[in-house]
Amino acid sequence: MLEIPIVLIGEKDHGKSTLIGRFLLDTKSIEESRIKEIQEIDRACEREFELAHLVDSFKEEREKEMTIDTTQVLLKGKKRNYQLIDVPGHEELISQMLTGASRGKVALLLVAIDEGIKKQTIKHLEIAKLLGIKKIGVVLNKIDKVNYKKEIFEKLKKEIKEVLEKVGYLSRNIYFFPVSAKYGDNVIVKSKKTPWYEGKTLFEFLEKDLKEGENFENLPLRFLVQDKYFIDEKEVLVGKIESGKLKIGERILFLPENEIAKVREIKEFEENLKEAKASQNVGLILDKNLKIERGSVGCFPDFPLKVLDFLEGEVFWIKNPKVNKKLIFECGTKSTEGKILEPKEILQNQKTFFKAKLKEKIAFDPQSKTILSKVVLKEKGKIIGVGNII
Repeated sequence: MLEIPIVLIGEKDHGKSTLIGRFLLDTKSIEESRIKEIQEIDRACEREFELAHLVDSFKEEREKEMTIDTTQVLLKGKKRNYQLIDVPGHEELISQMLTGASRGKVALLLVAIDEGIKKQTIKHLEIAKLLGIKKIGVVLNKIDKVNYKKEIFEKLKKEIKEVLEKVGYLSRNIYFFPVSAKYGDNVIVKSKKTPWYEGKTLFEFLEKDLKEGENFENLPLRFLVQDKYFIDEKEVLVGKIESGKLKIGERILFLPENEIAKVREIKEFEENLKEAKASQNVGLILDKNLKIERGSVGCFPDFPLKVLDFLEGEVFWIKNPKVNKKLIFECGTKSTEGKILEPKEILQNQKTFFKAKLKEKIAFDPQSKTILSKVVLKEKGKIIGVGNII
C-alpha cells in the first residue's frame, strides 16, 4: 500500500509527539499489546501515561520527556498509509530535524496556541522550504488551553500567515486547524467545542487533500552508487535508483569518472529483474568492471549530470565552521572535503548564498527535484549546514 511521508515540525513541547500518539490511538494503528507495554513502563516509572510515550520508544526519551532523535511511525488510512516523521524541536538537536525533514514531502507545522510563534517555528519553516517541502498544514494545537476561542485562533492564524509569506510560502495554499491533540479535538473527529470551525479535521485533510506526489520514474535516470562487491567473480554495483528507470541491455554512464558500460543483470535481493524503477535498491552487474566507487552516479549518456569541483548555492547554517572553513560536503552518496570561499562571515541560524571549492569533482543535478540538488555540510562528523546547489 502507498505510504506518503509527512514530517512534523515546530517548537519543542508544542505537541508533535502527542499528536502522533493521538493519530495512532484513534485510528488503531498501534497494537493493544504495545499500548499496554508503554503503560506498564510508565507505571514502573511512577508516571502518568501520556500519548507522546507511544512515540518516544526509547527509555531515555521517556525519562527526559523529549524526542532525542528522528522517529518514524506508520499511520493507517482507508486507501493509503502515512509515514509520520517526528523530529526534535529544540535547537540543540536541529541536525536530527534536518535528517527527518529531508525524507518528507509534506509537513505539519505545530504551534501551541497558548504560546504562539517561537524561534524554532520560523527556523523549521525555513529549513522545510529549503528542502523542497511544498505542502504545509498548520496545526494550532492546545486549543483547549484558550477555551476554544475563535478570536485567539484567528489572531494567531494571521500572524503565522505573515511568517509563511516571508519564508516563501503562499499562505492561500496553507490549511489551518484548531486542534487539541491531548483530547482529540478536530484530529480524527470534528469537535463540538469549535462550532465556529467549518473546515476539515486533520485526518480528513490527509485523506482528501494530499496528493501522492510526483512519480520520479518519469525523471532522467539517476543511480546512486553505495558500494561494490563480488559474487562468483562478478562485480556487483549496489545502490539506489533515485529517479528514472533502468532495463537490462541499456548503456549507463557513471560520473564523475566518465565511464560507460552495458547492464547485463539487475538484482533485487535474490531475484533477477528485467527493469528497476525509482526508489528501488538494486545490484547491477555490468558487461565490464569499472574503476568507480561510492559516490558515483549512473545516468544515461543523453541525460548527464553536472560534474564540477566548484559549488554555488543556498545554505542554512546550523553552526559556524570552526577552522578555516574546511568542511565535508555530501551530495547523494558522495562525500568530499571542501572549503567555503563565500560568504566571508557566516552567522549561525542564518540562510546565505555560498561558494565552495572541493577537493574532488562531484556529480550533481542543480535545481532538480532529487537529492542530487541538495548538499549537507559537516564538520568533525556533525551537520552544520544544509542547502540547495544552484
